[in-house]
Amino acid sequence: MTALRFEDVREGMELPPLAKRVSLVRMMMYGAATWDYVPLHYDAAYAQKRGFPAPVADGQMLGAYLCQLLTDWSGDPGSVRALSFRNQTPVFPGDTLVCKGRVTRRRTSGEDSLVDCDLWIENQRGEQVVGHASATLSLPARGSRV
Repeated sequence: MTALRFEDVREGMELPPLAKRVSLVRMMMYGAATWDYVPLHYDAAYAQKRGFPAPVADGQMLGAYLCQLLTDWSGDPGSVRALSFRNQTPVFPGDTLVCKGRVTRRRTSGEDSLVDCDLWIENQRGEQVVGHASATLSLPARGSRV
């Protein structure tokens, strides 16, 4: 894959969607990788005692999915400079998520070529599980040393 260049990006451009199937195994692997052993994320009985039908995906895992959406689109050496998001709806094992985004602004800051994006994640029911998300990416410009 050829790296995306700043000049290739236009405001309003849609990012290719990223689909993720959430499983209890994936949730547990994420918890182990981040040293987050809160029982709510893997123990069904614990989650049910707290009013949830099943373990709840760690919200930060959804942030990782948004970063993957951005880096899959931008390629190397693009880099995520900032990410902000708010979880809105719990995610459970068996949910299918689709991460989406749109370019809202292209700008330069000093030597940096930056792209701002609005992001969101929808579940299989069309509900936004993450909304009010935004990110800034740094992309190489044509002719720049990479």
